[in-house]
Amino acid sequence: MRTEDKTCIFCGQTKLYKVSSTQYRCVTCKRTFSHAKQTKERQILDAFIVNQSAHACATLLGLNYLTVAKTYQKLRLLLIEHSEALYAKHTQTFSQYDEYYFLPTCKRGKPKYLFDAIGILGMLYDKRIHTLLLPNQFAHLKNLEENSIEKETYARYLNQHKVAHYESFDNALVDFWYFLERWMDHFKGIKKENFIYYLKEAEFKFNYTHEEQKLILGKMILI
Repeated sequence: MRTEDKTCIFCGQTKLYKVSSTQYRCVTCKRTFSHAKQTKERQILDAFIVNQSAHACATLLGLNYLTVAKTYQKLRLLLIEHSEALYAKHTQTFSQYDEYYFLPTCKRGKPKYLFDAIGILGMLYDKRIHTLLLPNQFAHLKNLEENSIEKETYARYLNQHKVAHYESFDNALVDFWYFLERWMDHFKGIKKENFIYYLKEAEFKFNYTHEEQKLILGKMILI
């Protein structure tokens, strides 16, 4: 057994015994684990942090695509939990906020397409961002004709009357919206029902360095 395989991945103790060809059980914390599985998850985590696609990660590591895709989804679910925990902790400390409407690149800057947008409320605490998805304000416009004057007028109104409070226009919220647009573009389209997962991933990656991301997610993925 290699030196790194002689310790429990959960509590760090060295009293282990084999329960299968790949699994060990810790005498101290009574938890069962696989060093091989941990190594694989760490490699996938590294690829996730540097924005490598699930397909590219699977090819590079010689893994099944579905295995990598499921791990990526697990990580995104963990990021939602992480974000919600921070929100609960900092609810009273947000100093600035901004309402933003996300659109794919091909629809940006065109008021008539605003009804397709996904509303986001961004909040700033210290130098970090927290985001909340807003209710769909445009559902009642879906049945109007494509070039409806009512639709375009309402879209223009909302675009010009967003909720916002800035102490300065030179702040992390403004930077985050630019980051979000560029970052979302590399996915080549995201289903609206899955948008929250990628939004929270963008939020996390904007807030933390690669090393911080690895430390935070590395601990969470072991739980």
